[in-house]
Amino acid sequence: MSSLMGYGINSNHAWTHVRSYSISRLGRLSAYALVLSGNHVYTSGAGGTHGAAIRGALRAERPDLLTVVLPQSMSKQTRDSQALLKKVDDVIAMPQNDEMSLDIASRICNSYLLSQTDQLISFAFHESTTVIEATKEAKKLDMLVTVLFLD
Repeated sequence: MSSLMGYGINSNHAWTHVRSYSISRLGRLSAYALVLSGNHVYTSGAGGTHGAAIRGALRAERPDLLTVVLPQSMSKQTRDSQALLKKVDDVIAMPQNDEMSLDIASRICNSYLLSQTDQLISFAFHESTTVIEATKEAKKLDMLVTVLFLD
């Protein structure tokens, strides 16, 4: 299976943006468990919960089961994110989105991620419009969708 943590899962998983330590820990442990059970985790970006998902998946020592899709080019990422991404074998950048706002680039990235996965696991706040739009899109695609609201 692919799962998208933070944004989606396809026995391959993807993740969303959340900053608190406990949520980060939950994301890290979830990605670790998903990879250990043979799921391929997908996430977008390397900050916040996405970074936690990457760290968890890397901890499982199955780099073949982790894909990170960046909504823009590597140069648009923070130095800390770039350092983490250097540890990932499968990073897909979308430099064609560099001239777009991050919000628009993220929506395009999320649609791509959903096309690669069969499940979505999202961490969101009720006002997280980009994440909620991704969950609606995943439901339209008849995917298994799990949303954990943090507020």
